[in-house]
Amino acid sequence: MADADTFFLDLVTPEQTLFSGSVQELVAPGLLGEFGVLPGHANMLAELTAGRLVFRDEAGEKVMAAAGGFAEVTGEKVTVLLDDAVFAEDLDSTELEREVEELEAKDLQPDAEGYAGWQEQLRWKRACSEVAKQA
Repeated sequence: MADADTFFLDLVTPEQTLFSGSVQELVAPGLLGEFGVLPGHANMLAELTAGRLVFRDEAGEKVMAAAGGFAEVTGEKVTVLLDDAVFAEDLDSTELEREVEELEAKDLQPDAEGYAGWQEQLRWKRACSEVAKQA
């Protein structure tokens, strides 16, 4: 249960619950820019984009790459529904750099078949690579 200095956070993907517990702070990659949530934050719904997601609980700061999704802030609870996410310590910087280079080498044009999927995959791998470098 959350106290006055914390709020309850649920981080979930379609496959699993990544975290569920009390935290002091959340910073997420919103579509319109990075945003933070502290206890007592106003209710809101935000679309997320690929980027760095950070939360802090009693054990310390946790960093992850998030592929995008939605965050719902209500009262003393935040629910983050992510398309995909990986904790920073589980990322391999060298492998991710190779994957980004391979995707960039394809250099698809906007009118090419599969462009949207390629662009989304490239954005996700770049976000993972950046998080891995910072870890």
